[in-house]
Amino acid sequence: MIPNNTNVPSGLELLDWIVLGGYLAFMVVLGASFYKGQKTTRDFFLAGRSMNWFPVGVSLIATLFSANSYMAIPSATQKYGLILCVGPMVIILCVPIVNLIFLPFYHRMRVYSAYEYLEQRFDLRVRCLASGLFILWRVIWMAAALYSASLALWAATGGSINLYGTIITLGLLATFYTILGGMKAVIWTDVIQFSVLFGGMILATGWATSEVTGGSGVLYQTMVEAGKASFVATIPEMQTATSLWAKFKAYFSGQDQVTLLGVLVSHLIAYVTFFTVDQVTVQRYFTIKDVQSGRRAFWVNTFGDIAISFCLTALGMALFAYYAEFPLPERISGVEFQDDWKYPYFIATVLPAGVAGFLVAALYAATMSSLDSGINSCATAFLVDFWQRLKHGQVRPLEGVATYGEFQSQVSFARWLTLILGALVVVIACFVGKLGDIIVIGNKLVNSFAGPMFSIFLLGMLTKRARSVGVCVGAVAGMGVMAWLIFGTDLNFLWPSTFGLVVSLSVGYGLSLLEGPSEGGQMQWTLREHRKRWN
Repeated sequence: MIPNNTNVPSGLELLDWIVLGGYLAFMVVLGASFYKGQKTTRDFFLAGRSMNWFPVGVSLIATLFSANSYMAIPSATQKYGLILCVGPMVIILCVPIVNLIFLPFYHRMRVYSAYEYLEQRFDLRVRCLASGLFILWRVIWMAAALYSASLALWAATGGSINLYGTIITLGLLATFYTILGGMKAVIWTDVIQFSVLFGGMILATGWATSEVTGGSGVLYQTMVEAGKASFVATIPEMQTATSLWAKFKAYFSGQDQVTLLGVLVSHLIAYVTFFTVDQVTVQRYFTIKDVQSGRRAFWVNTFGDIAISFCLTALGMALFAYYAEFPLPERISGVEFQDDWKYPYFIATVLPAGVAGFLVAALYAATMSSLDSGINSCATAFLVDFWQRLKHGQVRPLEGVATYGEFQSQVSFARWLTLILGALVVVIACFVGKLGDIIVIGNKLVNSFAGPMFSIFLLGMLTKRARSVGVCVGAVAGMGVMAWLIFGTDLNFLWPSTFGLVVSLSVGYGLSLLEGPSEGGQMQWTLREHRKRWN
């Protein structure tokens, strides 16, 4: 538990605080500048379906790389080695899935929420379940990101500021400009935030490398000498196991090593889910006017994701070499030094005034780009899938058939939703730190939702036999198994999403077979039948 008050002097100087404060103020002003353009829910949630493909592509990158990634990847590289850098390459496999299948599919339906499809394929129960899972998933994701950024500033200042005060301040600022500017503010602030994030990452890597004796030439060699450069995990428990079950258990358990298979599978499930059925991403597809522009945006995202992942790995290597030469303190403010603190501690203790403030701003940029996106998308899902559908019986918000007063009422309600969701994220963020390292938190609480979520869409799109009851029970069973694996076993943090997907698919399809064939026109909404109708 991190203490709230300490007597350790701040690691940031006045100029750093001016830079950081100026950045945060600029983000709020930029987001608020889009306030007058938010006249309808289509403006607030979909930016009027008029966005250019390039800012949308950049926004996708910024959204994916929250402070969780910005802090966790360098930290995990130092802890687990270069084996983690292979994972982001699987995003290439997502390109044909997104560009050839999901983008045309969603654009033809002209939906607000990805989960509208599920009501047409199954029924309202499945739609509400999937949308509810998404909201839960993203609220926890945002809370973890908010905690990560606040922890970074706490570590950068040597524990001299209040961690929870930082969580509240940062959360409310991101919520405020999202309330005012809607999706257009989200996308354009993401563009600025990505620029700050990427520039800060390059600056930190170059600075750390310049401080190491031998420069960039010794980074890889330092990893080799420490046994961090191998792509084949050595699991001592497997070598001493006497039975096949013991070997199997050793391979999948333990938190101190990762395997190549685990890295590839967990990244593939996370990426495919994020880019195909996650409202945070899918909603951006809806802001673009046509499919071709959507494909360009996704190519921007693909190359950007790979580039930034490798740059963060390089940052981890540079920090590893730096701290091999300049040892870390054992404690900060009476608390044992954690791996996740290495990057912000480097920022505060090595970089000059002004530069350190810029790097902390980059950490905040990573967080705010995730918060604004997640809050806006969760508000969209709640309004469309629950409030409008259950209370008013409308499939989606009124678009072009309402009075000015009705439009303003919907936008006002959306803003109140945004405020409530932002406050909820802040509250949860105050507690997620008890779950362990940032990369563990991210995989356990964030990526683990991917399996059950993705299973609902897979069953609906790929098989005519899937039925609503089976799909719902399968998803709930997958969540239950996932929760047990996370909190009741020592399963490695990379695997809960995989087991959640397998259980959800198996139970969902098995129960559907027992229910019998589908009725009515639901089968027409499988992927094959849907494409036949549009072609």
